[in-house]
Amino acid sequence: MLQFESTGLTSAEVAERIAAGLTNKQDTSSSRSFTAIFRANFFTLFNAIVGGSFLALLLLGQWKDALFGLAVISNILIGVIQEYRSKRTLDRISLLHAPHARARRNGEIVDLKLEEIVMDDLLVLRAGDQLLADAEVVYTDGLELDESILTGESEPVEKSIGNTVLASSAVSAGRGFAKVTQVGSNTYASKITLEAKKFSLVSSELRNAINKVIKWISWALLPFVLIAANGQMQARGGWAVAIADGSWLEATVAAIASVIAFVPQGLVLITSITFAVAAMKLANKKVLLQELPAVEGLARVDVVCFDKTGTLTEGDIEFEAVELLQKSSEYEAVLAYFGNDPDANATTRCLAPAFTGQEKLQHSSSVAFTSAQKWSSFTFDGLGTWTLGAPEFVLNKSHQKVLVRAAALAATGRRTLVLTNNEQPIALVTFRERIRPDAAQTVAYFREQGVSIRIISGDNPQTVAAV
Repeated sequence: MLQFESTGLTSAEVAERIAAGLTNKQDTSSSRSFTAIFRANFFTLFNAIVGGSFLALLLLGQWKDALFGLAVISNILIGVIQEYRSKRTLDRISLLHAPHARARRNGEIVDLKLEEIVMDDLLVLRAGDQLLADAEVVYTDGLELDESILTGESEPVEKSIGNTVLASSAVSAGRGFAKVTQVGSNTYASKITLEAKKFSLVSSELRNAINKVIKWISWALLPFVLIAANGQMQARGGWAVAIADGSWLEATVAAIASVIAFVPQGLVLITSITFAVAAMKLANKKVLLQELPAVEGLARVDVVCFDKTGTLTEGDIEFEAVELLQKSSEYEAVLAYFGNDPDANATTRCLAPAFTGQEKLQHSSSVAFTSAQKWSSFTFDGLGTWTLGAPEFVLNKSHQKVLVRAAALAATGRRTLVLTNNEQPIALVTFRERIRPDAAQTVAYFREQGVSIRIISGDNPQTVAAV
């Protein structure tokens, strides 16, 4: 049972916030309407010229001479279908999946739907819960959150009173209370979702160049249309004769044919088809394109930033080995104790299956692990203080040989920790991450394409470089 003296919001306070619109209702607006997609693909200069000529021939009953209009129809369909498929996928994007949250109201814990949460609600956080609104921690009992959906980092983050916790994070360990500070579209997760859905016109040199050519042609067509039409009429005896004997129809078709010959229909259609084929191939690789010309942008990428954990590696950490630095009969039981500690982080928990004997120990004091200090410790009666953590944070310069050895292990791609007893190094403990089977092939491909690679990670730089 969580011990925290706060009754939460009263029913009257909840009603006030609902009336003020301070609810957690999410913005479900579409990324881009079908009308907007159709309009963008239909109303183009190319379609105006070719489509206008196509309609003119249909009105004159010369449909056999109007087959070039299929280029316009194909161009429109390719763009509309591909962009509408992307729109539907974008509309389904959501970082919030939990159907309910728990909050304390009127001194009682109640289940709430996503949209029923209001500003200042007191959320009850337990292992397995997903936060449905941004909040501030007001009570914690070993509260740790998995923020990987937001940051990409797989290791849980310990939270203290006053820390901000973000919607879509999941409680991986511990429990606590958090007061809602942002709801609805103002939450961090909602802002990310809306940003992903936002449509922005892609700057495409190919499209811009084609539009520029068509624009130049359209200006040239204005006098050419008059010249071509007059020439055709004069070839049939003049305007009056052509209109009188009906040959004006044949002359008009010939004039339109002359105009259409100026327009690079094949270039426009082939460009659209190429973009569409590339988009379908990317879709098979789980890549989403909002707009077809975005394919072109990939060819201009010269730097790619990777997260290490979960991207180049599979994200799971495994205990590998212990390298003893001096004899000790207690180190195995101590490592077992660290591994079975309820507050242990993901790396330390890997020790639990490999070591036993922790039941013989009982600590009198402890220091919990934090991402800032990068170590944790236990003090046992008769055994002194044992510390497990990153060598560069635990050891001082007097242990230079151990630091050098730890650096050498880290340079092979191993995550390396040091175990000390009363500040004396006892052992180096190594862990390994499984590299994804296709990681080497992916990195090699980018290098072949002249793309520079940057790794973003909070791990030891030598370990990252080795991976």
